[in-house]
This record gives sequence, structure tokens and C-alpha cells, in this order.
Amino acid sequence: MIKYDRYTGGKRYAATFSYDDGGAADRRLVELFNKYGMKATFNLISSSVIKETGDGIKANEIKELYNGHEIACHTYTHPHLEKMSIKDQYDEIMRDREILEGAWGQIIRGLAYPFGTYNDDTLTAMRTASLVYGRTNVATNNFNLPQDFKIWNPTSHHNECEPCVKRFLYNVTKAPWRAGGVLYIWGHSYELNNAESPVQWEKFEEILKVLSEHNDGIWFATNIEIYDYVNAISALRRSADGKTIYNPTDIDVWISVDDEAIEVPHAKAITI
Repeated sequence: MIKYDRYTGGKRYAATFSYDDGGAADRRLVELFNKYGMKATFNLISSSVIKETGDGIKANEIKELYNGHEIACHTYTHPHLEKMSIKDQYDEIMRDREILEGAWGQIIRGLAYPFGTYNDDTLTAMRTASLVYGRTNVATNNFNLPQDFKIWNPTSHHNECEPCVKRFLYNVTKAPWRAGGVLYIWGHSYELNNAESPVQWEKFEEILKVLSEHNDGIWFATNIEIYDYVNAISALRRSADGKTIYNPTDIDVWISVDDEAIEVPHAKAITI
């Protein structure tokens, strides 16, 4: 039996993080992710990063600070997009993308909606700006991939993530038949400084440490890496007799054949 239920390295599960605004606390947060071998997507407001004043992340440190992670759009001024014309929405997104790409030196393909809100015009504007996914702030409390990546609802905000992490790790260690799940945690790094927050720095580091102890079964990836991998899996071609599988993409993928992890290298075919 063949199943498309594996991630990079043949791992059965994936985890990703998404953090908004580019505040000063991102510097400490990046250190934590790097310490535990995690990857995250950072959604930046470009009108903030080009400011010369303040202690937030600056354009000239983006490339080095976020090395190994992903930068995504969060618009130029962080408005309620759904209250704007479609042209103004496009301008907010595209201006943000242009500034951030200039600072990061890589093509940007994702977006986190300011305040988590959007409308149909927003989806059109982001597609026109060549962005492929958009993150909301609606918690699913599950580990399902979105049916439409332009409306990507995360599992949980980090303040409420502990029960989800426990259930996720139970699946990783005890329930391989539920393979394919993604733990998606989002938030703002400055919230970890809040003395009234249920999850502060020490607690969040504990969560990362526990997750890292299961890296043999979890693929830690950025948002765009998950998007690209899922699309690569969907692009696999299979012969009429089911014995040959061809991967036309530039991404190596893994599948299950009688519950064994099998790699299908990019631009190659395998026979099973």
C-alpha cells in the first residue's frame, strides 16, 4: 500500500512557527529557535524595519538575524486590509514585499494577515502580488493542513499551545497511523515579555526543548517549506500499473510503501 503521508527525511509529522511584527524580542526568539534546531517564519512590517529610530528589527540586520528562517509579508503599515480598496490592499502588500526582499535578498512568497483579517479582495490582491499563502489567527486546535493555503489557520497561539503540543507529541510517539499532521504555533515575540502571559520565555523554551527531543519524528520547517513540500507530493505521477512513481519537481519527497519510508528524489522516477 502506498501513502503520501511522509515529510522530509521520511518523518511522519511536521512543526512550524510564525511570528509577527519584527519587534526587538525577535532577536532573543531567533536564538531560541536556533538553539533547539527549529525553523520559523517571521512576518515583518516594512514601514517599521526602515525606521532609523526605535529598538525594533532594522532592515540592515534582517539577512543575518533571520538566516535559516523565512521572511514573509505583514504589509507596509499593518492596516485592516478588509477595510481598504483592492488597489490599496495590493499596494500595502507589494510595497512590503519589495522592501523586505531588498533587505533579505530572497524572494518572498508568504503573508500573515494583519489582525488575522481579510476578504475576497485581499485574496485577489495577494495572488496578484505573487504570494502563495496567507496565515490567519483563527486557531484550529488540530494538526490538519489547510484545504486552501491562502486561508491557513494555525493550530494555536503560543499562549494556548501546551495542550496541543501534548496531543501532538502523543501522535508522534504513539499514533503513527495519524501521520501527516502539522503543529502550527504563532504569536508575537514581545508577548513572551508579558508578566501576565501564561507562556513567557522560560515556559516557551521548555516547549521547544520537549519538541526538539522528538526531532527523529518531526520535520521542523518554515511555512514556505511546508507549502512547497505539500505541492511537490501532489505533483507526483504514478504509472498505470502503480509500480513507477515519478517526481517532476525540484524537491525530494518521501512516501510510505507498506509503511516503509521511501524517497522519491527530485526529477527522478522510482520503481516499487
